[in-house]
Amino acid sequence: MPWLRGEATETAVPKHEPATFERLNPWYYSDAPATVRPLLDLARRQSSFDEVQGGLTEGNALFEARRCLSCGNCFECDNCYGVCPDNAVIKLGPGWRFQFNYDYCKGCGLCAAECPCGAIDMVDETV
Repeated sequence: MPWLRGEATETAVPKHEPATFERLNPWYYSDAPATVRPLLDLARRQSSFDEVQGGLTEGNALFEARRCLSCGNCFECDNCYGVCPDNAVIKLGPGWRFQFNYDYCKGCGLCAAECPCGAIDMVDETV
């Protein structure tokens, strides 16, 4: 953590672009309405300093978190690992995501097609 110590960091990690809707695989997500947060009625808003918009319960917050499409960010769902016919996807462990062994990959694109959040880019190989 050199940044926290006030030291210069080597280079910034390049950020990927957020996935567009076309890159998402919505088959893996269910349609679910957003949780409606409670609102304080008008009379109480005018006569008190109570919070106008209520918060979510723990259950509602977990439900809302599951609705996230994680556009472009891998959340380790293991779909790419499960569908790869060539065993080219290597699990690195919880929180470390995956690595692709290009010596085994034949470029079929199943991993990218099955990725629910569009985190896998298929790029033409330059020889």
